Amino acid sequence: MANTWGYGAMTNSLGDIQNAKAIIIFGANPAVNHPVGFQHFLKAKERNNAKIIVIDPVFTKTAAKADHYCQIRPGTDIPFMYGMLHLIFKNNWHDESFIKDRVYGMEDIMEEAKKWNPKKVEDVTGVPADQLIQITKLYAQSNPGTLIWAMGLTQHSVGSSNTRLAPILQLALGNMGVEGGGTNILRGHDNVQGATDMCCLSHTLPGYYGLSSGSWKYFAKSWGVDYEWLAKKRFKNEEWMGKKGFTLSRWWAGVLDGKDGNDQIHNAGTNLKNLFVMGNGITSIAQQAKVKEGLDNLDMIVLCDPFVNEAAILTDKQDDVFILPAATQFESSGSVTATNRSAQWRSKVVEPMYESKTDHDIMFELAKRLGFYDEYTAGMKIKENKKDFKWPEDATDEIARIIKTIGLTGWTAERL
Repeated sequence: MANTWGYGAMTNSLGDIQNAKAIIIFGANPAVNHPVGFQHFLKAKERNNAKIIVIDPVFTKTAAKADHYCQIRPGTDIPFMYGMLHLIFKNNWHDESFIKDRVYGMEDIMEEAKKWNPKKVEDVTGVPADQLIQITKLYAQSNPGTLIWAMGLTQHSVGSSNTRLAPILQLALGNMGVEGGGTNILRGHDNVQGATDMCCLSHTLPGYYGLSSGSWKYFAKSWGVDYEWLAKKRFKNEEWMGKKGFTLSRWWAGVLDGKDGNDQIHNAGTNLKNLFVMGNGITSIAQQAKVKEGLDNLDMIVLCDPFVNEAAILTDKQDDVFILPAATQFESSGSVTATNRSAQWRSKVVEPMYESKTDHDIMFELAKRLGFYDEYTAGMKIKENKKDFKWPEDATDEIARIIKTIGLTGWTAERL
């Protein structure tokens, strides 16, 4: 992918950061972007004399609170981490028993790390060799250490590789599965974690259930719909239930599908005709020229947003571009999930203003016109055999009833 939008999830809680003896932060600025959560970082400093290390091209407000600030050349996090691993293995700072008992394939990492001596890392990253040695020694010998990252590490053409190597660094030191350790990824906007948990992704069902027939059958039963109806009426055929959808960063390839040398996308023999966007900055992803080309070649574009979405401005398409005024979060209620997967309930402040509608009302109206409203809402009526549902309470209870993979059972509306 041109961009990596997935961050991962925190292995520990925000409060557990207080147990860390060292905190290393890659491409995150929690002092500004997570000010409440950042208090736990400062508490670790106060309670444990925890050392804060910030790796960032920019001297941020978080860096101002750090014991060590390391100004790295943008996009060179992988060589920097390999430089750390080089020193860790060379000086036997790694956790040998942890690696032996719980890690597979670390010998390949050890081999690659041999190439990245401090001088080579300095040439690539711009970080002085002496500073790399000082930081690595401090972090490796201050157990437990927690590793923090955010979009500064993920939003790169090599973002997936960045987010693979950071946990490997923690595994080498035995910092996983311990209090005050882990890889703790700070999410972006409000409720990003909740949206991800509920399958705003292209390759899983809600709760990260895979696309196997067993998962689909579980959800069909939990939703109160017929599996055969799902398999034969919602998909071209049952085989397509197991195929991944388009990622956000590559949706345009589904429209262009091989046209003028563009990437081909296997999509049951047809290209994407319509795009329905709800509250998403569809133009903020990489390769904007391709985004525009994709928009221009659609039959229809529907944009649901409180404000005019930039996609409507970017496209040269003159017809069949619809803007639906959507309500804001202040005009609806329900649960939101924080970066460490803790939840809170938000109550509606005002009724939707003017002709705007909430996201769920727009989707309900669409489901009615497409002929599957009863099936769409059936899961909210299963509990106590209800004839109707109450939004958002029954939707929240449906989630609590179904999603067992990430511990959401018990997250009922009443308890929240």
